[in-house]
Amino acid sequence: DRYYMELHQPLGVCGLISAWNIPFGLFSMKVGAALITGNTVVYRPSTDTPLDALIFAKLSQDILPPGVFNVVTGSSSTCGQRILDHPDVRKISFTGSVSVGQHVSVCAAQRLVPATLELGGKSANIVFEDCDFAKAIQRCLIGGLMNTGEFCAAGTRILVQESIFDKFAGGLAQGAQMFRPGAPWQEGTSMGSITNKSQYDTVLNYIEIGKAEGAKLLCGGHALTDEAHKDGFYIEPTIFEATNDMRIAQEEIFGPVLVVIPFKDEEDAIRIANDSSYGLAGGVQTKDIGKALRVSSKVECGLSWVNTYLDMPGGAAFGGYKNSGLGRELCAQTLNQFTQIKGIMINASDGII
Repeated sequence: DRYYMELHQPLGVCGLISAWNIPFGLFSMKVGAALITGNTVVYRPSTDTPLDALIFAKLSQDILPPGVFNVVTGSSSTCGQRILDHPDVRKISFTGSVSVGQHVSVCAAQRLVPATLELGGKSANIVFEDCDFAKAIQRCLIGGLMNTGEFCAAGTRILVQESIFDKFAGGLAQGAQMFRPGAPWQEGTSMGSITNKSQYDTVLNYIEIGKAEGAKLLCGGHALTDEAHKDGFYIEPTIFEATNDMRIAQEEIFGPVLVVIPFKDEEDAIRIANDSSYGLAGGVQTKDIGKALRVSSKVECGLSWVNTYLDMPGGAAFGGYKNSGLGRELCAQTLNQFTQIKGIMINASDGII
């Protein structure tokens, strides 16, 4: 004669702030979850890539009721901050850098507003000597260079067992030549331009930092400024042989720059992988399922790929440990993060119907 039920109710106005690197992907994962759970949205896209959100707003204006979906464009210091401070905003979802994410978290905490933060990574793709050699090279290159390396889950630290290190590093350097930077409409292009001049300068600066730190340059390392590349910010795929204490192995570069690092055994691989302030994703390349599961369970990251990389099945949770953020996106848990739970306890002994 006693019953308990729960209602998952919308939070209200959700302020969603996004980055520039995968504009429609970030837009859809945030806006879709917020709208389907009954909230209204104020979406602030990056000033570099606002068109996806603006086109959606135009296409949906006769479908969604007025005021349900709203786009504001402008700098983070004005539009973004206004979203963080507005008393009507009851939920924040942010994708971007750690430093800005920390500021977002403080602003949300001051108003006791829940915040989902996806803040990047320095993911380790671990290659054991028993891997499928050719496929592992391909997975490491795709996992690190896709989207010109401007991808938060990119496997930019490639950890390779010592027994195959020299051969594998050489294979990576050779395979990287297949990634040809250029405009997307040019035949043979397999890697695009860096998104903006500021990020272009940042990536080139990290390449110089790597050289100054004593990392061994295996391939690339230069900007492309010839006639064919004059209308973009193009950088060659770049691979360094490095140690994990170097800045290029610890800091997120967000460009086509990979570091390859040797390890001795399973324990050493886990130690190196976890020696990072980030923990978004990771990979394990091996034919031993026991080893794969042991390593995946011990590496501090939100998503681990085994004998693949960047393979995202529907419903897979996306988010990180440590400085890679708070909360999860793309999964059922995401819907809970856009609702609040109301419990209702009913005593039916009084004859309530």
